[in-house]
Amino acid sequence: MKIIVLSITPYKEKDAIIDAISEEGDITFTAKGILDPKNKNAAINNLLSIADIDLQEGNYKYPVLKSISNVENCMKLDNDLDYLSCLMLVAEATKSLLQDEEKEQIFNSLVSAVKAIKKAREPWAVTIAYIAKLLKIGGYELEVNRCVFCGGIKNIVLFSFNDGGFVCQDCLEPDMTRDLNKNQMLLVRNAFNTKDIEDISFTCSKEDALVVLNKFFDFIVESFGTTLKSAALIK
Repeated sequence: MKIIVLSITPYKEKDAIIDAISEEGDITFTAKGILDPKNKNAAINNLLSIADIDLQEGNYKYPVLKSISNVENCMKLDNDLDYLSCLMLVAEATKSLLQDEEKEQIFNSLVSAVKAIKKAREPWAVTIAYIAKLLKIGGYELEVNRCVFCGGIKNIVLFSFNDGGFVCQDCLEPDMTRDLNKNQMLLVRNAFNTKDIEDISFTCSKEDALVVLNKFFDFIVESFGTTLKSAALIK
């Protein structure tokens, strides 16, 4: 079974409870001894590790990790705060924003996102595109190709999270909040239109990315009722 690690919770002295996602959805298992660096399965003791695993039943609440193979670790020699923050955000958002039955839909995109973040010079565009995909699967696909009110594609002047997307000049109301500037609107449009996360072709500045991500965080609180703890690392 191929899985991606979403969280690792210490259990007893050197054991851990691992929450992961597979092509079949959520899975939780006990990993005995993985907190010991010398343990044969210790390679899986990293957030967003990708691995093939075998499980067996044991005297635990969850199945027990028997063996692992083909481990892909997302850690790099030159890890920096931006990189690690994006990884933590991707893992937490995957775990928190989707229902169990929705998680199998995101598996391949998560694999692509982890690989793309690792090889990208800047992790921001990949992270935003992945969060956009989570929002779409969760039922919140914002309109980024035409006016959310009239369907027009010309004279788009505003993006409104409250109204659900782009607004054209003809439909603009005085009390509408201008959430994003032109570059940030284009960034959101590219993110929601992305099909293959591993082959993202657009880039963005860190400044624009932070604005968009923080708007996403506010939208997630209002729509999902969830505050992402890793958002504090981004702000």
